Amino acid sequence: MQSIDGRPVYAATDLVAYLACEHLTGLERAAMAGLVDRPMRDDPELDVIRRRGFEHEQRYLADLAADGRSVVTIRLDGSIEDRGEQLRAAAAETVAAMASGADVIYQATFFDGTWRGHADFLLRRDDPDRPSIWGAYHYEVADTKLARHVKSSAILQICSYVDQLERLQGVRPKWLYVALGGSAHAVERLRVDDYMAYYRSVRDRFLSAVADDQPVAFPPPGTYPDPVEHCDVCRWAAECATRRRQDDHLSLVAGISSRQRRALAERGSRPWRRSGM
Repeated sequence: MQSIDGRPVYAATDLVAYLACEHLTGLERAAMAGLVDRPMRDDPELDVIRRRGFEHEQRYLADLAADGRSVVTIRLDGSIEDRGEQLRAAAAETVAAMASGADVIYQATFFDGTWRGHADFLLRRDDPDRPSIWGAYHYEVADTKLARHVKSSAILQICSYVDQLERLQGVRPKWLYVALGGSAHAVERLRVDDYMAYYRSVRDRFLSAVADDQPVAFPPPGTYPDPVEHCDVCRWAAECATRRRQDDHLSLVAGISSRQRRALAERGSRPWRRSGM
């Protein structure tokens, strides 16, 4: 999340982060309000994962081009200093590419003033029964993921792009695609309508959590940095670990599970501390 044109702007990654850790959402809001600086995380392992993800994306792009499909690449114009103008220009370029009927649009950009998104691929589908505002075709979203199985976070992210895409082309695509990692190069096809209600539920809960009437403070009120899987990739991980050590948090007990921590928390007046139990 970031401030653009004086307003908060969110991305699909903010939805995924909110599901993983509500405390993280509070930290990001505090940073956006200028109450704390966002930390920088220097992690060689994450750099390797990013590189592998880019290579996987490029392989899928090459496969699409090898099928003889025309590809339009959308790039953010680094010469535009104003972030809002930069995003609007890329979003307009994406719409122009869809209107032209390009087979594949790589790094499609969406921006409506509140939500921004960058879909890996938009794929043209000729279908007179589901025409877009431009004719007897529409676009579907495909994203590349290194995982060997489709994760709910990937579906949530793609549904965010589908939401923006439907607004622009005037029709909801029937399918979404996840190009998985691994030697099989599998591409999973999933029905969009099976997941949009889930996406809307998460989106609405997130928007309620970041609404103007919700307090912004550092540390965030009402949440605690319990260790979760997302800590492995979170830039706030070191800060949260420091707070848990200062609080003598139950997660520091060797071998304790999250279920056991919750059970103990229900019994104690200071649930996050090991001492005084």
